[in-house]
Amino acid sequence: MKAHEQLELEMAIDQTKKMLPIYREHAKAVSQVLKSYYDELIAAGFTEAQALEIVKSHGVYTGGTPR
Repeated sequence: MKAHEQLELEMAIDQTKKMLPIYREHAKAVSQVLKSYYDELIAAGFTEAQALEIVKSHGVYTGGTPR
């Protein structure tokens, strides 16, 4: 590996480490959205298995026009 490639890689690793707290907060927010979606599907009459499949298929995108 060339010296500049090594430096770029080390910088990328450092940046990723600095971003870790933000990644954790993002994961927490996404998990709350997914759980809420799952719970609301069950409240709307879907079975737990159906709700899980819908959440697995859609993720946080529940429809509408993609941007």
